[in-house]
Amino acid sequence: MNLEKNRDSMHPNRIEGGLSLDAKESIAKIVIEDALKRFKRPTVVWSAGKDSTVVLDLVLKVCKKIGVSNPPALFIDHGQHYDETMKMLSDVSNRWKFKLIYARNENVLKNVDKNNKIKVKSLDKKNQEEVSRIGFKGEEFEYGLETEVGNHLLKTVAMNDAIEKYRFDALFTGIRWDENEARSREVFISPRAYPEHVRVQPILPFTERNVWEYIFKYNLPVHPLYKQGYRSIDGKFDSKKTSDLPAWEQDLENTRERAGRSQDKEGVMEKLRLFGYM
Repeated sequence: MNLEKNRDSMHPNRIEGGLSLDAKESIAKIVIEDALKRFKRPTVVWSAGKDSTVVLDLVLKVCKKIGVSNPPALFIDHGQHYDETMKMLSDVSNRWKFKLIYARNENVLKNVDKNNKIKVKSLDKKNQEEVSRIGFKGEEFEYGLETEVGNHLLKTVAMNDAIEKYRFDALFTGIRWDENEARSREVFISPRAYPEHVRVQPILPFTERNVWEYIFKYNLPVHPLYKQGYRSIDGKFDSKKTSDLPAWEQDLENTRERAGRSQDKEGVMEKLRLFGYM
């Protein structure tokens, strides 16, 4: 049995180290089953990353157990994904037999200029309102995930548009208490507004180590970049290798999972989450 190590002062996040993986898995399934029985139009937010793949596997197992159809998976396509990510999406959705929905902010993506910039005045009214809503005052911004405005428009707005279009009432997500301080205060069922829905967060008590233990316990598919030393995978330009060792062989307990990704600074994360970011 792998016992969780105590983290030092650089890790103020909430950690549930007293429960076994089996216990955390049982809790996750209870949360999922409860949600599947109460909500009519759920979806699994799936990025092909380790956490959301664990949640997807758990949801599909519970669906089979209680005899309900698999919900669709929602992939937030910000236009900067690795080829390996897109291939995994196709391969796994075909093998596991679920529908995959791509959420994209087409208006933003089509207005990226040759200098990799997006001019605010080139955007439609709705996106200009979202730019103002998040407090951005400039005339243009970089096409990327390293800014509040870019992250908000490419991820959160795209996701919210999909929630409204498909009338989803529940989103299963793969966030964990130990990821950062902003997420350490989350609860299993979290009501949200604008648009109205709930976030169902079944693996909150899992640690990063637990995620890998679960993946290897059930032989789940693994994104190739994890084998190359990445511990967190998103866009091509903001994801960084943390080691030459595979992710699961690194010092997960005493080093930061998302080192190098500026969006994980606590203040930025907290602000983005106020506007709907996960």
